[in-house]
Amino acid sequence: MTHADLTAVRGRRRKTWRLVLAAAVTIPWLAAAGGQTPPNPPPPPGVSAMGSLGGLEAKFVDVKGVRTRYYEAGQGEPMVLVHGEGWSGHSNANTWVKNIPGLAKRFHVFAPDKLAAGMTGNPLNDKDYNIQGEVEHMYQFIQTMKLGRVHLVGQSRGGGCVFFLAVAHPEIVRTLVIVDTNTAAPDTGPTDRQKVLASCPKEPDCDEWRCRLRAISYKPDVAFDDLFFKTGCYMASLPKSKETVAKMAAGAGEPLRSQFNEWKKAVHERVRTQPVLEMPILLYWGKNDPSAMLRNGLALLDVITPQNPNVRMIIANDSGHFHYREHPEEWNQNVINFIDYWDRQPAAHAAR
Repeated sequence: MTHADLTAVRGRRRKTWRLVLAAAVTIPWLAAAGGQTPPNPPPPPGVSAMGSLGGLEAKFVDVKGVRTRYYEAGQGEPMVLVHGEGWSGHSNANTWVKNIPGLAKRFHVFAPDKLAAGMTGNPLNDKDYNIQGEVEHMYQFIQTMKLGRVHLVGQSRGGGCVFFLAVAHPEIVRTLVIVDTNTAAPDTGPTDRQKVLASCPKEPDCDEWRCRLRAISYKPDVAFDDLFFKTGCYMASLPKSKETVAKMAAGAGEPLRSQFNEWKKAVHERVRTQPVLEMPILLYWGKNDPSAMLRNGLALLDVITPQNPNVRMIIANDSGHFHYREHPEEWNQNVINFIDYWDRQPAAHAAR
């Protein structure tokens, strides 16, 4: 090989290495531009990078391609707790941390962040930014964890999630506990929600979220502390959560998002007229809830009872939208007592 040939080979090698180095530099940028979630920022002092609270340690599991955060505690029959609100890092399974230890003495408790909530990932398809997407994700979580038939508990929008999940898949539900939910209940007219929120900020940020949760509580200083809000605000600051908000603002979840009310009416009619919800059901409502008002709970009771004699309702006095946090020990015991009673009833087992 001549000197000129060697020079040409070396030149090609240098060019090749320059291209490799250039690719190594640009790939992370291209990945971010292509929709991959950039790394999470470090949490503020006192906040867990996993968003964990109450001495519990959150875990993650892949649910059909969606990284899903959840708590797990206890042994025995499986119980799944579904939190309220949604489509925001603010709303997450931390709302149950006052209840999980007590319930775990009797049940094997699982409390996941819903789809696109907390630190759970966003839908793989934009069409799933709606209640139907949440329901399917929760069903797939139960299947992924191989839980079989579960005691299903949901509050607020999570109460809607468990109601619609029980209608779609009654075969996986042992008992159903529905807590203060307008999402599942019929529309009975204006509530007191806007009145109590009148003094809250209008922009949906941490200050608005903190003000809103305190306003619809009966005992806000008992229900929530600063670390709860600080952790939720950290979750809402994550790139994934910002993408959620942007997707929702851009119209993700259509057309089902806009068709929800008509779809819910059709589900109510089916529940009234067909024996689709035969499991024991407990409605647990705060008498002083200005958001999911008691009359909405009574209207939901009227939807469920025509086809199911095994429905009970507990009305908690001096209790707001988050009475399970305001009175956690009493709430836990009432839920356990309800489930234990129906476990002893042969007729209820036959229906299930």
